[in-house]
Amino acid sequence: MKIQTTLSADYLQTKITQSGPWFYQFEFDNGVRTDPLPDGNVQRIHESRAQCIFPFLDRHFGGRWNEISCLDVACHEGWFAFQLAQRGARTVRGIDIRPERIDRANLVRAAGGFANTTFEVRDLLTLDPARDGTFNLTLFLGIFYHLEDPVRGFRAVRALTRELCVVEGQVARFRGNITTAWGNKDELRSGPPCVVVDADPQHARNGDTICLVPSLEALQRIVRAAGFTRTELLPPTSSLHEQYVNLDRAILFAFV
Repeated sequence: MKIQTTLSADYLQTKITQSGPWFYQFEFDNGVRTDPLPDGNVQRIHESRAQCIFPFLDRHFGGRWNEISCLDVACHEGWFAFQLAQRGARTVRGIDIRPERIDRANLVRAAGGFANTTFEVRDLLTLDPARDGTFNLTLFLGIFYHLEDPVRGFRAVRALTRELCVVEGQVARFRGNITTAWGNKDELRSGPPCVVVDADPQHARNGDTICLVPSLEALQRIVRAAGFTRTELLPPTSSLHEQYVNLDRAILFAFV
């Protein structure tokens, strides 16, 4: 959806240029748009996410968008948050640990006059449902596989979710279980694995040096262990980015 604005094209273009470089492409109805970084692979992943997530949400929430409160965790520049806001969501809150991302989100918010959105620099693990509230819809996109402790992350998201959480991200390629000895010499336990990899500096929380990337089966188990009662795996189609087709990335809809 293009963003409506009352700002002149020249003024907005100047502000956009001064705030770059941008990660997402925002388009305004006065012809101005942001130019994302020239990484076609990232943009195709982004397009695949949008292609899958929004039709599902539109079906699920139907004509009640004006009743829905939303939280976009690790919202980056707020692209997905603004798509929810333009659908008429009652409130949309975006959080991210990078101040420069929140600055860009607030620029778009001001340009579009989005009264139903707020953005702030926050860490998911500092949110408290008693203080910060809970949300009908939470977005947990492109983040869990950057966490040192994804189980804690999912528990935090579950505590903030009243109805539905959209989970998206990279999953390990291993299919099936691995086995470990457990306690008594004859006892063995099996389960789906996680891969331990070095954290990317631009994504890591303060002090994190590693992140755990779960297999698809491990991801589904972690989401249920966090307290979600049911999950739906989005079946990939050939029109999506190859990582979704190959189940190197997955989209889960997790229900409370």
